Amino acid sequence: MRPFSRSTDKLYYSDTFLSEIHSTVSKVGADFVELSATIAYPEGGGQQADVGTLTLPDGQLIRFIHVRKMYGQRANIPDFPDIQLGGVVEHVVDPADTHHLANLKPGDEVRISIDTMRRARLSLSHTASHLLYLGVGSVRPDAVAWTLGCHIRPDGARFDFGVDTRFTAQEIDAIEQIANDFVARGSTVRTYAHADHGDARYWQCEDHTMPCGGTHIGNTAPIGRIVVRRKSMGAGKERLSCQFDGARVDIASFHTDALRHVAPEAKP
Repeated sequence: MRPFSRSTDKLYYSDTFLSEIHSTVSKVGADFVELSATIAYPEGGGQQADVGTLTLPDGQLIRFIHVRKMYGQRANIPDFPDIQLGGVVEHVVDPADTHHLANLKPGDEVRISIDTMRRARLSLSHTASHLLYLGVGSVRPDAVAWTLGCHIRPDGARFDFGVDTRFTAQEIDAIEQIANDFVARGSTVRTYAHADHGDARYWQCEDHTMPCGGTHIGNTAPIGRIVVRRKSMGAGKERLSCQFDGARVDIASFHTDALRHVAPEAKP
């Protein structure tokens, strides 16, 4: 399959803490806006999407309530069986604001801002979910081999596993302890790109590395106490969730960008 003719510059990878930029409109749909560059993370890898606002050339502010990646190209990369490279990012507009899209056209410059508290909570939640996953991998590697899915919310995260035997209370305690040991050590977390493919990303903490394209915090300490819970989802399926009610959410590191990430043809 031939690559899609356009692609969005995904600035949430190059700087997780960008909260506002200027960008160029690439396409206007009935209920969405595609930009040449964006800071808004699209739903993917279990992580919920960012939300925020677009300020139009006339000063009108419209809200986007979802972000989605479209028209990526499947790539055969070891460790990344389902990843799609390239593609565009569409910002889905609140139904109450879609009428303002009539005043927008490709080539217009807009200002995009994201909800930084939501992003910060999602990043913390995603990092916490990896600590849960490392605990499961240590205590029940058979479950990790049959990971069915995950969901990263601002206030918690969960994994679904296919299992032959249910998690015991003792195993849940052990998983929780492993996750909290990572928190207690205040371990550094870093994310980085595959050597050949910028959209293929890795997450690393201590000596553990795993494929992940989500957003994360840079240290485990702010997560605070992780509580792990188990729920049976029927025969052969278990759900483990984690919450962290004492988390310290920091938005001080977010900043705006003085550069204009506009398409070349839109520059004066």
